[in-house]
Amino acid sequence: MNSGVELVPVEPNISPAYFERECDTIFRHVWLQVGRVEQIPRPGDYFLRELAAPRAAVLVVRGSDGVLRAFHNVCRHRGNCVVSRGEGSARSFMCGFHGWTYDTEGALIHVPQEKEFGGLNREAFGLLPVALEVWEGFVFIHLDPSPPETLQEYLGDVAPLVNGFPFDEMELAGHWTASIESNWKTFQDAFVEAYHVMTVHRRSIPDYREGPVKSDLQTFGRHGNLTFYLDLHHEPKPAEAWAFQAGSLAFLRGETSEPVRDRRPAGLNRGKKDNWIFDEFLIFPNFHLFVGDGWLLCHEFAPISAHQTDWSVRYYLQRTDNPVVRIAQEYSKVTMRDTIREDLSTIESTHAAHRSGALSHMVLSRELEALIAHHHAVVASYVEGRA
Repeated sequence: MNSGVELVPVEPNISPAYFERECDTIFRHVWLQVGRVEQIPRPGDYFLRELAAPRAAVLVVRGSDGVLRAFHNVCRHRGNCVVSRGEGSARSFMCGFHGWTYDTEGALIHVPQEKEFGGLNREAFGLLPVALEVWEGFVFIHLDPSPPETLQEYLGDVAPLVNGFPFDEMELAGHWTASIESNWKTFQDAFVEAYHVMTVHRRSIPDYREGPVKSDLQTFGRHGNLTFYLDLHHEPKPAEAWAFQAGSLAFLRGETSEPVRDRRPAGLNRGKKDNWIFDEFLIFPNFHLFVGDGWLLCHEFAPISAHQTDWSVRYYLQRTDNPVVRIAQEYSKVTMRDTIREDLSTIESTHAAHRSGALSHMVLSRELEALIAHHHAVVASYVEGRA
């Protein structure tokens, strides 16, 4: 067999039984990214995450004391959900079945006809906690209220690479979602290699057709990092040229203003090349972070079944009061949206081909698609009890 080729089996991408093992061995036992702190800025603000893979509904709330906490969305009485709306603000949470009520710190504060429960100790029956920690504004939860490792320990050597990035200066520019008929791993595979760019993005980014975008790979246990570079000789259209000049599309051609470049974290662009465009971080199991100069792209691939994945992508740009830059950023947002739409064009057909039984293995390049093979290997190590 060619030493430059990695054969990765297709069966784990289509097997419902394998998917159930992934749910049990991975998603119920690792840190999962569920949102951003700015989603709940004030006491009483909350959001609810229905997580199909770990089979859990998690309520994330900022308490009256300002502290972020997470709880199972389960009433301690008989298990009905406490919150039905996906997000909002509340002083308390009342179960719609029998009226048991909890405060924003999770304490049980009211039980109708409490005397009929014969001295019920309300302090013992607050909402069931879920571990919550925050990294650079990203909210992570772990279903074990006392997880075996902290979030920082889980992230390991990934976290220091983006130390100093101005996450707190970013504002949401675009948010797109889709429900795709695909296995979650197949879906993610499309976003962890640049080999597809010259074909899939031949219309939106035509200058890459001479060859694939270059990338460097490093892995950190279960996580991975790709650093992308490009050599682009481009004659932009008038509107595009204006957006380039304003800076919002500079990352597409490796051009960045000196002030922005000077603030770049040392862990990015480890090759220190002038044609760097961004770094991508695959934070196991299903969170991808793309970090460039003045912008941030966050992908979450939420498994629903062996054959369905809910996908969410958030695009952040550096906050500015400059109206010219704001207009240019709108152009950037549309460009990013259209590029991502192209990425979605092959996902469902690939999964359908896997289900057909025609392929037993994918044939991956160890040079161009190494992070795909790495991710599948890490998944297998959890499922097989080797992690």
